[in-house]
Amino acid sequence: MKKHVLPKLLSALVCCSALSLGTFSALAIAENAPAKTSASTQAAEPVEINIVDKKATAETRSLFAYMQQQRKRAIMFGHQHETTQGLTITTTDGTQSDTFNAVGDFAAVYGWDTLSIVTPKSEGDVVEQIKKAYARGGIITVSSHFDNPKTDKQKGEGMTGTAWDQTPAVVESLPGGAFNDVYKGYLDQLANWANTLKDDQGKLIPVVFRILHENTGAWFWWGDKQSTPEQYKRLYQYTVEYLRDKRGVHNFLYAYSPNNFWDVTEANYLERYPGNAWVDVLGFDTYGPAENNADWFKNVVANAALVVRMAEARGKIPVISEIGIRAPDIEAGKYDNQWYQKLISGLKTDKDAHRIAFLLTWRNAPKGVPGPEGKNVPHYWVPTKREENIKNGTLEDFRIFYKDDATAFNRDISGVYGIATEVK
Repeated sequence: MKKHVLPKLLSALVCCSALSLGTFSALAIAENAPAKTSASTQAAEPVEINIVDKKATAETRSLFAYMQQQRKRAIMFGHQHETTQGLTITTTDGTQSDTFNAVGDFAAVYGWDTLSIVTPKSEGDVVEQIKKAYARGGIITVSSHFDNPKTDKQKGEGMTGTAWDQTPAVVESLPGGAFNDVYKGYLDQLANWANTLKDDQGKLIPVVFRILHENTGAWFWWGDKQSTPEQYKRLYQYTVEYLRDKRGVHNFLYAYSPNNFWDVTEANYLERYPGNAWVDVLGFDTYGPAENNADWFKNVVANAALVVRMAEARGKIPVISEIGIRAPDIEAGKYDNQWYQKLISGLKTDKDAHRIAFLLTWRNAPKGVPGPEGKNVPHYWVPTKREENIKNGTLEDFRIFYKDDATAFNRDISGVYGIATEVK
């Protein structure tokens, strides 16, 4: 089993130059190392599924079926910009990652965003990196930080015109709205990208697409202070309908991911939920303090248990779509060197929460982000193989998480896209 992580190979890596962590080393280890048990990849009979897109590709349908199977065995680990941002990588071509350099394996779930798809692609094109992740059997998820359609043309200093521009624009983005053409233009770019996202055999690559996330907060133009529940639902539904029916995108599974709830009830989760016909994946995003965080961890487990129960009642996939220490604490240099252990301990011992399919941590910004005093401050969520993380114990914490049988990384999953399915 993978739990004891190639001691000889890893010790060799320590002695190698940074360059040795590149394409050859990463791929050689990933291909030859032992793995934990993954879900069965072939069924005697087709697996019956019920998904939003009845015309979804075989590989997209298989991804849904695989996540339903795998979540009963282990929680897949995900990381935003897994192979395109990092503090210990020497290339962003898709062959290296901080995760790999820390534990000897890639994340199982690779996260990117429409900021790499829709003009001006501020986070850089990632098609080749996605193809590499898919080739090694990984799962791709894309979140959406669409610019504000109403103020898009006013971009300048600050957040104006971006996703974080809090000017309400939901109603005006709908058909008949003054800025529907702008929003539709974003969707057209996304559809063009999705319809040409193919592997080396010419097959479309499946994507878990997370639409207008964190809609129960007020920091995006689609938030709860910017739109009523019904208005938000209509925009979510329109987004699915336009991509699937108007533009023929058939390699997406559709995810809904509000913020975590402190009053953890199905009624609260459903308030802005677009409906079963429009959602394949039920998730939530949550960030908490680095210190005195026991109550927050309890809340994480409670929210995970809720989405598991709701998803199972509806034939959906439950996930934690984003999770981590809140950004202000990270940027202030605060840490918890048992954070990953606390997380997996709480999830795996709960009778419901342990059945989430994956959890995803945010990106490792290579240069950090601008701080309040004009200097860049840290902005990363996966501990790295650097002196800082070795000394403060966070790297060891992450390695313990990796070794836990309740977690799955890239090498632990196989046959994701080869399950025969039958759509209800």
